[in-house]
Formats: sequence, structure tokens, C-alpha cells
Amino acid sequence: MSDRHWLEITTYSDHVGFTISTIANFTLLFLLAVRPTKALGSYRYLMLSFCVFSLFYTSIETFLRPLIHIYDNTIFVIQRKRFDYSETTARAISSTYCGCYAMSFTLFAVHFVYRYYAACKPDNLRYFQGFYFVSWVLGAMLVAGSWGFAAFILYPETERTKTALLHVIKTSYDLDPYWIGNVPYSYWRTENGVEYLNPRNVIGILQHGVIMTVSFGTVFYCGYQTHKTIQATSFLSQTIIPTFLMYLPTTMLFVTPFVGLNIGCYGNITTATVHLYPGIDPLVLIFLIKDFRRTLMKSLCFWSAAKRRIDTSTTLKSYQLSVSKA
Repeated sequence: MSDRHWLEITTYSDHVGFTISTIANFTLLFLLAVRPTKALGSYRYLMLSFCVFSLFYTSIETFLRPLIHIYDNTIFVIQRKRFDYSETTARAISSTYCGCYAMSFTLFAVHFVYRYYAACKPDNLRYFQGFYFVSWVLGAMLVAGSWGFAAFILYPETERTKTALLHVIKTSYDLDPYWIGNVPYSYWRTENGVEYLNPRNVIGILQHGVIMTVSFGTVFYCGYQTHKTIQATSFLSQTIIPTFLMYLPTTMLFVTPFVGLNIGCYGNITTATVHLYPGIDPLVLIFLIKDFRRTLMKSLCFWSAAKRRIDTSTTLKSYQLSVSKA
């Protein structure tokens, strides 16, 4: 497959992901508004926070049209600029995108902590009320901000990464360098023809790794304990989705250049899966929460019945009109 085909694949996955995310998240917001189930407690506000964030994240993705390419032991997180703005602004926007990426699985881990408390330690649900709830959300934002800040500060462009990027965008994607912004996750620096690990960049990679490990560890532990307590397969499915759409693709990204595997355009597998995640997760919630599922089905049945009545009425009037003319 030609590298340029990934321009079409990522564009298509972006459009699909944006459409699903917009419909699913607005549907969930609607259900949260018209069906404020008391049993959900503070979890309702967690879902509200996740919906609003997912819509913002999807919008950022659509605006940036990101590509991820691994070349010369460097992960290039590339954006295709829609407007003419400075390199610093482009870098800040790309770093915001990276921070949003961290926010998504951090919030997801917070969801699993709530579910674990609800199923196994209900007394601890008090830690999701009032100021504590605000602290959870602010904590997730702080983690995301630290990820974005690290991307902005710890991965500066060098002559080596600039040369490598120009090679990538010309030979792989045939794009105009002027309309490109990027964050180069580079592990190595060269001195006198010898490669050394770049301590500054490695610090950033370790910071990202710690956040991902803690997040995934939290999801796995809370999901396993919850499943063991209530034997619900829904928690397994909700663990599998982010594992295959977020955690595993991202782990692949960070590991392959470190061990010298330059997988090139196939880094965009992560781009495509990340496009889909913000829309799939709320769909799962809608169909797993009984009250939401019933309300949605009733709404769809009502709309279908109303449409049939209108069609029947229109057909009857047309028939009466034709008879009167005859």
C-alpha cells in the first residue's frame, strides 16, 4: 500500500469518527437531560464531562487532520494546517491535541474508579460528591495539561528532525512543508557520528509512559474487581474497547522507534483508531444503561409510528383526491 493512501484512510476515519461522535455524544447528552436517573448519582456528571470533552476532542482532530509517521527513530505527530499561522501556534495546537489524547484515557480511568466504588465499595462514592468531584475533573485536566506541556517543551525540532520531516512529507505524502506543523518525538541525538539517547526527550517519554501505565492499570484493576463482584460482561467489553483503540496502538507507537523499528506510515493505524474512539464509547454507554436504552428505543419507535401515520394519511388523501376527480 502506498503511503499516500493513508491520507484518504485518515480523512475517511476522521469523517466517520466525527459523525459518530457528534451523534452519539449529543444523543447521550439528550438522554442525560430528559432521563436524569437518580441511580446514576455523580456518574451522570462524569458522563456529562466526558461528552463535552469528546465533542471538543473530535473537533480538534477534525481541525488538525493529524498524521502519525515513524521515521529515523522519531514519531512525527503531523498536522495539516487549514490556515496560515506561525510555527509556534501550530506547535501549541499540536500539543493541545496530544494533551486531549491523554485526557481521554485519564477520564476513562476515572469512570472505572467510580464503577469500582459503586459495585465494591459504595461508601467511597462520597469521594465523587461536591468538591471531590471537581477535584477528579481538575486532576484529569492537570494530567492532560502536563502531557501537552511536555509535548510542547521537551520535543523541540532539531536539524535532524527537520531534515527527516521534509523527507517524510515529500516522499510519503507529497505535502507542502509550509502547511505542516509537527511535534517530533525523537529518542536519539547524534554527536560526532555516534547516537546517544536524548535525556530531555526520554524524560518526556517516561512521563507519558507513567500516565499511560497508571491509567491502564487503573482500568484493568477496577474493571477486573468490578467484574468479579457483579459478574457483568459489560465491564469486559468496556475494557476491551479502549485497550484496542487507545492503549495498544499508543504503546506500539512509543516502543517501535525505541527498538529501531521504523514502521513509517503504519503509525497512522493509531490515528484511525483514535478517530473512532470518542464516538464508540458513548454508544456503548447508551446501550448498556437500561433506562437510556429504553428511552432511546421508545423515541425511535414513536418517530417510526408517527412517520407511518403521516405516510398513511398522505396516501389516503391522495386516494380520496383521485376518486373525487374520477
